[in-house]
Amino acid sequence: MKTYKYSIFWKVLYRYGNIPLTFFLLIYLITSVIGLLSHWYFIFFLFINLLIIIWLNKYYIKTYRLFPFEISADNEKIICKNFLLSKKEVEVRMEDIDRLTGGIFSGYQTRPVYIHDSKQNITIGLYASAGKFPELLKIILQNIREDLYKDLVGRVTELRDKK
Repeated sequence: MKTYKYSIFWKVLYRYGNIPLTFFLLIYLITSVIGLLSHWYFIFFLFINLLIIIWLNKYYIKTYRLFPFEISADNEKIICKNFLLSKKEVEVRMEDIDRLTGGIFSGYQTRPVYIHDSKQNITIGLYASAGKFPELLKIILQNIREDLYKDLVGRVTELRDKK
């Protein structure tokens, strides 16, 4: 069984990157509130800052729930550990994977890949562009059901031909 982990840089970025960004956006939000007291059009800046803060933190909450920071895999199963603020450990059998979405399968290399297991009704996310995770994705693709593999190859080929 081979273990995959994010480097310290990626781990810090994916876990805590929203904290300084939210702090700076809150400063802009406060200045928009102060500006609103003198000019009505600052409501637009206030609204835009609020939407960015909500969107950013919604994205990070999703990351906290779905992204393990340690994944062990072999030809039969994937074991996911080290979720943020959780000691849960999730085991996904390769034959139970029924859907792979995002990332290369949606036409965007840098977006996360989501692995769905319908038996347990769980979704696991990983950033396939970070570290040695392309190797993990290769192991997953070699061991999933053949019909799912053919569907994914067809989808990637179709996306490549569109570009």
